[in-house]
Amino acid sequence: MVGEEGQGMRSEQAQIGAKVRVGYSGRCLEWRGLTGTVSRKWGNPEYLALDVLLDDGRTQLFWHHELEEIAQGA
Repeated sequence: MVGEEGQGMRSEQAQIGAKVRVGYSGRCLEWRGLTGTVSRKWGNPEYLALDVLLDDGRTQLFWHHELEEIAQGA
């Protein structure tokens, strides 16, 4: 299930292996628009933090609502 355009991912949507994009509502300009893959989930299932392996090789921790799921095949 993909969230609406421009809205962050809901906590229950977050799955390890999901392709994601850092949304424009995120906290840091340098991360916005970058893409990667969810590698770990942390915290309360209703309000998750997610480790994302970015396509450039860095790993960064984000709140679920800072990310947008990328549809398969996009």
